[in-house]
Amino acid sequence: MKKIGILTCLNSNDVCTRAGCLSAFRERRDFFSGYPEDMILAAVMTCNGCKETNAKEPAEDAGILEKADRLVSEKISVIHVGVCRLNEEKKECPRITQICGLIEERGIKVIRGTHKE
Repeated sequence: MKKIGILTCLNSNDVCTRAGCLSAFRERRDFFSGYPEDMILAAVMTCNGCKETNAKEPAEDAGILEKADRLVSEKISVIHVGVCRLNEEKKECPRITQICGLIEERGIKVIRGTHKE
């Protein structure tokens, strides 16, 4: 049985319930299409905030490093990154990009997307 996870932006907590991500997974649509029924969603995580609220870069943030290592210990094979990763200019947040790199360094595949905007 394969396990996947979802990474979202901490700032999206103000307006997001993760319902779009979760329903896309449950219905196996959008970025989750083609996944078998026995694939399980085993982790949902957020970044630890922007530079204004968290001065630590992801590679130096003990919390982010612990989260990335936990994904490995839970045998997560794929992380999907929510649409909240994009800023107002429709560019990926640099911190999310760094976190994705840390996750990929641990052998976990990263897919940018969960559901359509």
